[in-house]
Amino acid sequence: MSEDVYNVVQIGSQGGTTAAPGSAVAAKFLFPITDRISPELDLGSAYPTLHRGRNVRNLGGSGYHGVRKAGVTLPAEVRFEDLPEILEMIYGHVSAPTGANPYTWLYPFEAVAPTIVPATIETGNIDVASAQERLVSALVNSITLGFSPITAGQASPWTLSAEVMAFDRAVNALTGSLVPRGTNLETVQGHLTRFYEGSTSTAFGSLSESAATLRSFTMTANRNLALRAYGSDSDLAQKFGFTDLSNATYEMLVAVNATTKSDLHDVWNTSGATLGERRIRLRALGSGSKRLTVDALAGLFAIPWDDSDGERVYKVSGEFADDTTLGASHTIEVVNTVSAHPA
Repeated sequence: MSEDVYNVVQIGSQGGTTAAPGSAVAAKFLFPITDRISPELDLGSAYPTLHRGRNVRNLGGSGYHGVRKAGVTLPAEVRFEDLPEILEMIYGHVSAPTGANPYTWLYPFEAVAPTIVPATIETGNIDVASAQERLVSALVNSITLGFSPITAGQASPWTLSAEVMAFDRAVNALTGSLVPRGTNLETVQGHLTRFYEGSTSTAFGSLSESAATLRSFTMTANRNLALRAYGSDSDLAQKFGFTDLSNATYEMLVAVNATTKSDLHDVWNTSGATLGERRIRLRALGSGSKRLTVDALAGLFAIPWDDSDGERVYKVSGEFADDTTLGASHTIEVVNTVSAHPA
């Protein structure tokens, strides 16, 4: 069997909540990935030490299992059309967009009760029936988004890596004849991403562009999910819980100039006890009216020197903090031509 059999991912929203994820559903759309994947299933198997006077490690019938746990990491490019479906599994549920062609999907990283929506994820190979399965009641526990340092002569797409946690992995036929969400899929580009920043009192729409400074940007949002299991007649978890508060970190390379020194380095390098913070905006434009915007209140943790393609740059890193205007630590806005979630 080819090592590339697990190269298809299809997603369908189950509805429900973290406390009641609902039942498995047929997938609704094809989600292109950039590399083959390997979904895992841990049955919680155990073999107790048995002393029966025999030199046999695993006696027949001596094993047992606990509560199962499944998962996979999805690698993909960030696209204007289907990013909202991934964000639904970690940021929060948006029932409908605003506007009318273009449509605006706004996802705050929730600081209140979660509205994230579990999904069924089908995977395998359309041409190999024996290598088709699904993950049931899946949420994204952690997601990393961003782009590598921009270099002339090379593409610099935004990519994502989504760590999925699920109740179960089981053999199941792929739903046939599915297509990607929306038409004319377009990848978000790093070299078409602009960087804006300003004080914590400056409105996000009024932030000043720090032109010709952004070399790379990466952010990671963590939900700190846990599968909650209780005594029952099943070996499946019953709901999701949280082991800690959700958090999001970031890292970016910016060119050294008078503006980045005063607005970033010097704000961070203060003698007082107050942590340096700036409001930031990353905005990537696509064709037509498409755009991706990240707004955040960025705590400045470290700004050491670094090197990018022979250029001295600042390596800015830190954590997003709750912002009163956003009602969250950060938001991701996607503007595209998709009017609704898949039926």
